Amino acid sequence: MPLKIATFNVNSIRSRLHIVIPWLKENRPDVFCMQETKVDDRNFPEADFHRIGYRVFFSGIKGRNGVAIASLKEPDKVEYGLDSEPNDRDRLIRADFSGLTVVNTYVPQGFKIDSPKYQYKLEWFARLKEYFKRNLDLNGYAAWCGDMNVAPLDIDVHNPKRLRNHVCFHEDAKRAFEEVKALGFIDVFRKHHPEPGHYTFFDYRVKNSVERGLGWRVDHILASKALAGKSKGCYIDMKPRLQNKPSDHTILVAEFDLDL
Repeated sequence: MPLKIATFNVNSIRSRLHIVIPWLKENRPDVFCMQETKVDDRNFPEADFHRIGYRVFFSGIKGRNGVAIASLKEPDKVEYGLDSEPNDRDRLIRADFSGLTVVNTYVPQGFKIDSPKYQYKLEWFARLKEYFKRNLDLNGYAAWCGDMNVAPLDIDVHNPKRLRNHVCFHEDAKRAFEEVKALGFIDVFRKHHPEPGHYTFFDYRVKNSVERGLGWRVDHILASKALAGKSKGCYIDMKPRLQNKPSDHTILVAEFDLDL
């Protein structure tokens, strides 16, 4: 069986357990990255994961942010946050397995172009780049997953002209994302799907956004060159977004010819 890594912005894990747990039971990814868990650690529903055979590691606070990694195999090591301040341990979690490192990030959204939150987003990418340079071996097998809050190409949004100044599609955000990616990451989805029309996020506020194809591709699985060379496929599973009370994101899955 191929190694399977998946990522999902759950937009509240406790509100999305009815989607996450059945999906994990059916699909059995080796590593499942979650963002925007929106729950403090004391109330994270870890027992639900344990019951279906997953270890789960998490860091979050009530009502916003929060990251988690569920895995079938026990990691050798798990770390939280950047190694610069503010640490933002509710935005980054890293799991090291034998021969594989998975980093899961929930990048700041940015709010508005003229907001200090947008400058923080750009700074966050710069800090992440330094974190990777200090802590990640990109000559080995490494994956960077999560909600990056950046749609990097025109084909990654439904209306690039109108959305040009959105914080998730603005040139500065795309450039900041690309500078991190240039360390040696490959966009696994685009390796297999160069064509337009594939999205992972559909805004709740836009009526019939899924049916009308009004989406964004802001969730990504990026791999070191060595790991990307083992890539067998990558796909967006739309079923979770079409279920009752869904997240506004859906699940992205990548498969690799590799044993964990």
